Amino acid sequence: MKIDLRRAFFWLTASLAVLAGLSSATQEKTGLASSGAVSVPITVRVLDGDRFVSDLTLKDFEIEEAGMRVSPQALFLVRKDTIERREGQANLPPDVSRRLVLLLQMTEYHSKIPEALNFLFGTELLPTDTLEIETPMRDYRLSRAALVAKPRATLARELTAIIRKDIIEGGMAYNSALRELKRVVRQIGGVGRTGLGDTEGEVSDGTSLEQQLMQYSEHLQQMETLRAVDESKLIAFARRMKSQPGQKLVFLVYQREFRPEISSQNLDMLVSANQDRPDILAALQTLFPMYRRPIGLNREPVMQAFADSEMDFHFLFMNRQPERVSGINMREQSEDVYKALSGAAEATGGDTDTSQNPATSLAKALKATELSYILLYTPSTTAPPGTFISLEVKVKGKDYRVAHRSGYLTGS
Repeated sequence: MKIDLRRAFFWLTASLAVLAGLSSATQEKTGLASSGAVSVPITVRVLDGDRFVSDLTLKDFEIEEAGMRVSPQALFLVRKDTIERREGQANLPPDVSRRLVLLLQMTEYHSKIPEALNFLFGTELLPTDTLEIETPMRDYRLSRAALVAKPRATLARELTAIIRKDIIEGGMAYNSALRELKRVVRQIGGVGRTGLGDTEGEVSDGTSLEQQLMQYSEHLQQMETLRAVDESKLIAFARRMKSQPGQKLVFLVYQREFRPEISSQNLDMLVSANQDRPDILAALQTLFPMYRRPIGLNREPVMQAFADSEMDFHFLFMNRQPERVSGINMREQSEDVYKALSGAAEATGGDTDTSQNPATSLAKALKATELSYILLYTPSTTAPPGTFISLEVKVKGKDYRVAHRSGYLTGS
């Protein structure tokens, strides 16, 4: 089984009795009262430092659409799932019901997961919310009706056990490949046990250096396959989110990844010791291009699709420290994922948080979503379907930080 981001962007129909029940909703178009034209909604957060600026009015905002200045025609101040204030004219208020989506892209269970779920169920989850959780193995959807079926603490405890089982099961293939790769690297370097904490055992199995280098190359390719990022699946996920009604608050918890590589010192020793072995030297040379991992993901279509989805995407990057193993260089393997998904978060107006504690990161991200403005305006730009129209929202005369989606796709 592949443990990669592709699972996080296909949604199956798995469910448990305790988490049974899917909610349904009809998404309504928002129109302007003055003309009946379909308007574009923009969720906006205005921050003065860490403080949300909640006293702004409709006349304080201006919008630039593809470089042309337009005025918003309606404003709604939203706290969680409630409209607290409105200005301007609109036939229909925006749907502010909340759909929370928690994606757990993890290969190792983290001890802070129970704390994160206790906070979510005990503090943040509203009776009117819908919750979706995806583990590396399955998807779970908790409807509003299911929230009243059992006490919140019981739901959090039962869900914690399910998530722990799924993460361990889902990480088996990845962690098995990781252990095998470390074993081969240590064989090549001639490194035995490194201490009492070393559980990999003795490394010599009688294979030749040529075979070890071949195995090393194969395992490197396997590791790359297991954690591949698929651009089309990211875009498909964004389109699925666009079809959902209400506020779509998406939180992806992703564990930083490392892969074992032969240390530079051992590589130099292998080259020096095998000057009379062109086959060994050639095998070593084939490894260097694999160390330089080109980033094949085209970020622009992904960022545009995420912006167009109208979701509020938060990337929670678990910045764990690399394992220390003698003779092995644990190289960062998440840089392409980080660039792609932090860019996607920025494109939706969401945040990227780097921490070793998923509970703290989730609490911070949930807090950031509590207050927002929703601005409605009539598009002034005409373009063929599929054209990305950039948006920029400003607060007149103020140097606030303004977070919002970066644009939308016409005809979508």
